Amino acid sequence: MKVAKRVEAVFLALLAGIFVPLLVWVAVIITFWQIFAEWRAIRVGLLVGNLICSVNADCPPDYECVGGRCLLRPS
Repeated sequence: MKVAKRVEAVFLALLAGIFVPLLVWVAVIITFWQIFAEWRAIRVGLLVGNLICSVNADCPPDYECVGGRCLLRPS
């Protein structure tokens, strides 16, 4: 009986050792995918001029709020 419990404990430890790093990598990939998707959405919105704002703080750097839209600040 003690041997079966030890084998079970070793098996669970091996599974944890294999799957925890795998799950960490999956979480990292999903996080970077989400960041990239949001960056693309913001970039497309800026290129089209669809980002709405009420003050300059609502716009990304180098953009200003003009008439409720984020527009590129003139140099």
